[in-house]
Amino acid sequence: MVREDKVDILVELTGHTANNKLGMMACRPAPVQVTWIGYPNTTGLPTIDYRITDSFTDPPHTKQKHVEELVRLPECFLCYIPSPEAGPVTPSPALSNGFITFGSFNNLAKITPKVLQVWARILCAVPNSRLVVKCKPFCCDSVRQRFLTMLEQLGLEPLHVDLLPLILLNHDHMQAYSLMDISLDTFPYAGTTTTCESLYMGVPCVTMAGAVHAHNVGASLLSNVGLGHLVAKNEEEYVQSALQLASDIAALSNLRMSLRNLMSKSPVCDGPNFTLGLETTYRNMWHRYCKGDVPSLKRIELLQQQEFPKEVPIKNTDSTRITPSRDGPPESIKANGFSAISLPKVDHTINLG
Repeated sequence: MVREDKVDILVELTGHTANNKLGMMACRPAPVQVTWIGYPNTTGLPTIDYRITDSFTDPPHTKQKHVEELVRLPECFLCYIPSPEAGPVTPSPALSNGFITFGSFNNLAKITPKVLQVWARILCAVPNSRLVVKCKPFCCDSVRQRFLTMLEQLGLEPLHVDLLPLILLNHDHMQAYSLMDISLDTFPYAGTTTTCESLYMGVPCVTMAGAVHAHNVGASLLSNVGLGHLVAKNEEEYVQSALQLASDIAALSNLRMSLRNLMSKSPVCDGPNFTLGLETTYRNMWHRYCKGDVPSLKRIELLQQQEFPKEVPIKNTDSTRITPSRDGPPESIKANGFSAISLPKVDHTINLG
């Protein structure tokens, strides 16, 4: 269908996640093929020409192993369109509570033991502070108990921690940001949508930059919004940034009430300019193709020119293995190319990431 429609530039948005179409991309149905936004790493497919990113998530000086050529957008690699159901920014809860509430609505898989250790350092250093964490698995009592036990082992009292399950209605989900004063990003796998939502709801976020795209999404968002000083280079800076925010409730409150306007005027929410930059990027890709400059074809040619070591015959010392006869391999081997037994079917659409 892609070939029939004569698509010039085919962009895939899933990478190695559920229901991806990388198998189709491997057949190269379009002259120019691109991966973008849905997966923070290389696809590993030599038939994909480009991966769209920016200079914060993939700094030009870093050496990264991508089969695609990295193309950096002028500012941020994404554009955030706020939900119309977001509702207004509420005052800092610390003004009425008298204590600071830190929070995270990131995927539980991103909250590693190391992340919990650093969060515990922060909360232990801020008297009477609380932590609110929301994610889908907290609907399970055993998951909640294990999470609380881990925090307790790090010196945090369970009574100072609020665990929230998935909130189905988007308006209620967005309003849940009113429970926190400061958002703590995960690392090394940073948040994306949660960071955008947090900033739009007036909650400043502390993040930690790293070496690759997955580490630096928060760094890109914060830098483009004008909060680059909240991007830490290491754990110590991360802790100090959080403590600095928590030390001045008045300043924190002022930042909260101005953050939505700051974000709305930033490149992160500037749809027209983002679209212009993306369209220009696509035109440049097409112009290169028309000149015969196709990164994936060059890469494939290099691979074809490489010399690989000759195969060394392997002696079969296992008498129980099937020995091919002169009539050719058994039918079971012919059927699947490598196995002499029947294997269960595997659902390759399951997201293992």
